[in-house]
Amino acid sequence: MGIKTLAKANYALDHGEIGIGSKLESQLAFDQSAFLPSALVRAESSNSEKEQQISAFAKEHGFPLILKSDVGCVGKGVAKLGSQQDIDEKAPLLLGNFILQKFTPFPYEAGVFYTRLHGKAKITGINKKHFPTVIGNGVDDLATLARKHKRFTDHWNAFLQEHDLSEVLPEGQEKRLSFIGSHTLGCKFTDDGYLHTPELEAAIFKLFESQPGFNFGRVDVKAASEEALKRGEFVVIEVNGVASLPTHMFDPKFKLLEAYKIFLAHGKLLAQIAHENRHQEMDLLSYRKAIKRVGDNQRMLNRVHRRLMGLPEDG
Repeated sequence: MGIKTLAKANYALDHGEIGIGSKLESQLAFDQSAFLPSALVRAESSNSEKEQQISAFAKEHGFPLILKSDVGCVGKGVAKLGSQQDIDEKAPLLLGNFILQKFTPFPYEAGVFYTRLHGKAKITGINKKHFPTVIGNGVDDLATLARKHKRFTDHWNAFLQEHDLSEVLPEGQEKRLSFIGSHTLGCKFTDDGYLHTPELEAAIFKLFESQPGFNFGRVDVKAASEEALKRGEFVVIEVNGVASLPTHMFDPKFKLLEAYKIFLAHGKLLAQIAHENRHQEMDLLSYRKAIKRVGDNQRMLNRVHRRLMGLPEDG
């Protein structure tokens, strides 16, 4: 079954949301009551227009704000704006369309995988996101502690630039470094099916009930606490469609074969859901054009990601 057919599992979204269309348009396909306020910063706007739009959004919703690429993937191209100076510095660096989103201070983040086959909705996996932290020793500065972290990569500059890297933490003091919930940027994902409660299930199902054209994907949410999430009290950061991974598969407790089994089981579900909706009308690009757009989007995303980290674009 080809990509164009698989896209029909989520026939309400642009190409089923496979890294081609707008992430904000995917969000707007749902009732917005559970989502964080968001707006689109368009690529064709001048730098001054972008700065004015972001400043007006900040005046309405307050700092900090989140900027993320409208074709975002694996946490690349994400920035936090905490002041007018940040707006002035970051706005000229943007490439392509960007989503401007209100920041939530909720510390508890999770991914919830949702499927609907033959009208039967189901949560097929939940993963908690464990953000990279360091523990002070009273000697090393924050930069040194971060580099010593076993999950450290150069991509960490996406969030390390938010910190005073010369800070020396007292011995035993723990500090969370990241605000970006991506496993490629340091987060550890765990398989947390115990979070599945009737209240959480009801809230997730309600989110998707009004949109029959979304039947396969993951919703990333934040909550004030684990107990709040279990009560079904959360805000939605974004919806991920056909290209979604069942991210609980990345729990270190799983052996490689076990992780592949989870992945393949979801692949089978996707094929079944797409087949059920195969007669739905969709405006789909040819394979060649779709592959080219995915490639173009990823190259642009890599460029802006490096820009926002303060690194050369061609590194």
